Amino acid sequence: SSDLLPLQWPSSRPPLANLIIMAARKAGLDAPGRGAPTRRVKPSRAQPVKKRKAIASKKPSSAKQGMSHGIKVAGASQKRRTYSPQNTAGTKRARTTSDQQGAESSPYPGFARPTAAEVVNLHTALAKEFGERRPAGRPRRQILDTVVGTILSQNTTNTNSHRAFQQLVQKFRSWDKVRLAKPAAVEAAIKCGGLAPKKTKWIQAILKTLHKEQGKTSMEYLRKESKQRVHEELERFQGVGKKTSAIINLFDCGNPDMAVDTHVFRYALQLGWVPSDKERAAHNKSSGGKAWPVITRDSVYAHLDAVFPDSLKYSMHLILTDTTGGLPVVCGARNTLGFDGRKSVTVDKKPLREVVKSEL
Repeated sequence: SSDLLPLQWPSSRPPLANLIIMAARKAGLDAPGRGAPTRRVKPSRAQPVKKRKAIASKKPSSAKQGMSHGIKVAGASQKRRTYSPQNTAGTKRARTTSDQQGAESSPYPGFARPTAAEVVNLHTALAKEFGERRPAGRPRRQILDTVVGTILSQNTTNTNSHRAFQQLVQKFRSWDKVRLAKPAAVEAAIKCGGLAPKKTKWIQAILKTLHKEQGKTSMEYLRKESKQRVHEELERFQGVGKKTSAIINLFDCGNPDMAVDTHVFRYALQLGWVPSDKERAAHNKSSGGKAWPVITRDSVYAHLDAVFPDSLKYSMHLILTDTTGGLPVVCGARNTLGFDGRKSVTVDKKPLREVVKSEL
């Protein structure tokens, strides 16, 4: 590198040079001697770069790539956005429409939370810290990449599932080769993600079915399908549930869909956005209408997807699930999220702003 240049010193030094060297040694600095050439490192250029990287890795709102379900979402973090008075009328319409639709399609009819206003307010507060998320508009990946990546993300960390996906792609180079490979070879490639035999069976079954039905190993035909049709096509496969289908709709097909993973599920329970066991029991005992089902990820998905404004589903999902630049960075499995419904967001009863600052 041109930044690291060898310094050649003559065999005899002028008096001024000796004085400079003596002063340097007295100050505790190394000075080149007569032996082998010494490389000069420029700390003013090298050190700050390293320091900036360390800071960026801890600062949630600076992430240029989101990590959700083992999938890197390029350019996900955007500048913070606040809702201006000009948007108020549109926001009110969205609230009214969403609340009406939610009352009709939620598995918990009559349960009042969250209102669309609560969702808008929480998104505004979170976006100030973690950035509003919008599709990056970059070259899109294959839908199969997202499907396989999401399967690999089950019961493991984003880091391990992403590593498993990279090893699978590097070893086989195409989904056709994965389809034709011996299961043991696929298992070895994805072992670091856990449950390798089960996930291999699911992945290869999907690839073989697609090749048989479509004549090629591809799911690109789903881009033209409706939200409901995407769910139907994907959920016929073992290992693919509503979360994976919703992610495909959200990330790849442009259909608003509020995917619920372990993070979203936990936050919904903490915020009281689904009925508690006591509320559900009371409703089912006294109501002559539709009984409320047991709280599961699928029932929470159906409820939140019914009541969330479509325009916020992409951004809210990523903020709530991004493990490198979103809420999970400061509010993990052992923490408790709080929200007053207007502006105040807390983590373990501490203001979110303070918690984020402590992570820097």
